[in-house]
Amino acid sequence: MVYLKSYCKGLVMDRDHIERAYETWLHATAGHKNAWRIKREYGSADRLIDELADEIEGRCLNLRPIRRYEHVEPINGKIRTIGVESVKQQVLDYAVVAALTPLLSAKIGYWQVAGVKGKGQVACKKAMRKWVLDGGYHVKLDIRKCYPSISHKVVRQIMSKYVRSQDVLYCVSAILDTYDMGGLEIGSYFSLQMANLVVSFGYHYLEGLGKYRRGKWVPLITHQLWHLDDGLIMARDKRNLKVAVRSLIRYMREEFGLEFKPWKVAQTSEAEPLDMGGYVVREGRCTLRASIFKRAKRAFARFRRFRSVHLAYRVVSCWGWLVNTDSDGFILRNGLNRLFRIARRIISRAGKAEQWTTPEAIPS
Repeated sequence: MVYLKSYCKGLVMDRDHIERAYETWLHATAGHKNAWRIKREYGSADRLIDELADEIEGRCLNLRPIRRYEHVEPINGKIRTIGVESVKQQVLDYAVVAALTPLLSAKIGYWQVAGVKGKGQVACKKAMRKWVLDGGYHVKLDIRKCYPSISHKVVRQIMSKYVRSQDVLYCVSAILDTYDMGGLEIGSYFSLQMANLVVSFGYHYLEGLGKYRRGKWVPLITHQLWHLDDGLIMARDKRNLKVAVRSLIRYMREEFGLEFKPWKVAQTSEAEPLDMGGYVVREGRCTLRASIFKRAKRAFARFRRFRSVHLAYRVVSCWGWLVNTDSDGFILRNGLNRLFRIARRIISRAGKAEQWTTPEAIPS
């Protein structure tokens, strides 16, 4: 008999739990952007926390409809529908994810780097710089419409299988009920972690693929790296790599209803480098993907001519891409160090001015 490990046994999402989640949200990007709404909509954080705790206990969560807008990706021109949750639902997202942390820590693979503190795209780069030395072959995978394709039924089945807290299961169900477009919601912290969790089953499936050769168990792949719905699978043997990828695609389709975009096997070389998370890695050299490099170059050129707060934010955002690649010569030749320092000063002054111009921040 196989015993299944369960999580969150007897966990109660009381006021203390929600208050800790609120503090985490407050120091996250979502909190930085939306904390000012708390006073306007609820009067104080304590009132919001009390309301959430009472509604969870009474099983009467009342969440506002999600507001959505179309966002055009500046890099590739893709149009995405982004959901903006109420601050109440954002805090609830963090409370549920905090409760599910033991499950997420156990299931999400080490080389799944999206939404994991301390990893992200820089972790992609570091891994590829090490693995590119192994040579061999690689496949770049992309799940087709990942968020919309993960059904509520799949998430509920996973939760009911592993979670043993009625409070957590109720909150998960209440959050999913607000996703009236069918799948997960782009822009939601809860959806990000649920997408990672679903993909983790494919991650561990790949880990277990192998064959016996001369009486010894040999894995079919050598490395795998996932940035949410983008996967990089590597192997020394071309045939083994094909078998592994086809098996993964079949497993994810049958178990979770997910489809992958067309793929091909590439030989890891100067002509076919590793490309993941915006970084392009060859042996001894790491550069930016051409579309991202053009965007960064354009941002600095515009900021040189017109130093607005909007362009300053864009410059600071692009700076991280440049300093994490072999772009030192480009930075020095174009004096980007100086422009970056100016952009930081402009943002700092704008932030201080905003503290005294928003009605919520004016001291009474």
